[in-house]
Amino acid sequence: MEREQPTTIEDYKATISQQERHIYNLSQLLEISKSFASTLESKTLSEALLYTCLGQMHVLAAGIFSLKQLGSTDYRLDESSVGFDLHPQVNYAFKETEGLIPFLHEAERSASMDELEEVLKDTYDLTILKSLNATLAVPMIYQKHIVGILVLGQRIFGEEEAAFTQEEKKQILDIATLAALSINTAMLIEQSSTDMLTHLKLRHFFFNVVKNRMVIASETNTPLAIVMLDIDHFKRFNDIYGHACGDFVLQRIAYILQDNIRSDDLVARYGGEEFVLMLHNVTEYEADKVTERIRAAVEHDDIVFSDIHMQVTLSAGYTVFYPDKNQDKKIKLEHLVNLADEAMYNSKHQGRNRVTYLPLNC
Repeated sequence: MEREQPTTIEDYKATISQQERHIYNLSQLLEISKSFASTLESKTLSEALLYTCLGQMHVLAAGIFSLKQLGSTDYRLDESSVGFDLHPQVNYAFKETEGLIPFLHEAERSASMDELEEVLKDTYDLTILKSLNATLAVPMIYQKHIVGILVLGQRIFGEEEAAFTQEEKKQILDIATLAALSINTAMLIEQSSTDMLTHLKLRHFFFNVVKNRMVIASETNTPLAIVMLDIDHFKRFNDIYGHACGDFVLQRIAYILQDNIRSDDLVARYGGEEFVLMLHNVTEYEADKVTERIRAAVEHDDIVFSDIHMQVTLSAGYTVFYPDKNQDKKIKLEHLVNLADEAMYNSKHQGRNRVTYLPLNC
């Protein structure tokens, strides 16, 4: 079917305006895709998507419902959601096999609340959407599979301008599709970069992510710390009680490490019984407090394996990267890790079960 040709000046102006909007939207998609491709962390990708939605769609709130783990059938609201007034008693989750998910999977397009009220009727899914004051639900589709559901809140405009145009619905679907591709790729990389025993990230993933964090730290003048930790006398757990006991100790230490850091920090299994941490936006004093808290938590933890109570201790060392103090030097992550490792071995040589700091200029 041929497109109708403009015949008047007004038609030409309208056509030019439409093409200009189309070009602008494509340029925005290109910039957004560059942003999504700049990180390997699914959490960072989710945040980038949500803040893109706030700006591009002029909404007050946005959130992603996704499968939190392999084998799960519930799409749950991600903790990175922005602007929603959440209630602790409400279970913000959609079932994979009923209600909203099958409808969006078949439709493969954005759906407004008016449409969803007709389709979902009196279902729990509709109750969730209404409690969020949602205005649009957008499927995040990758290879015919729904990676997540993007839900947008109320618009900034007045009632007359509140409805999404077809062009806006297509634009947000394109953005969600780009995000789905990036998030799926990040999830695959994270899964392949995860230690199956401890469920911590492996060394190469840690290096890839933290190198990027160092660039951001330099741009924002935000310090970060690198901490190396080693389980004291770990070999004896394997020799006396067997490798199953050693594995259990590693799993327990991994849990304590995860439990004592923030979402912006990162912990990885460095190798054997060694672990490495990246602590975001901390000074020497703050890094010492966190590391000492971890050391004490391990020391006082009652680890029980086959009715055997064991006391485990850690030796730790750390250093801190201050961008403002090192702006004239090209500091590499490998240097920070080596320095933290040296500090950790100093703890070993000084009697173990302690924390040692080495400054970057040493």
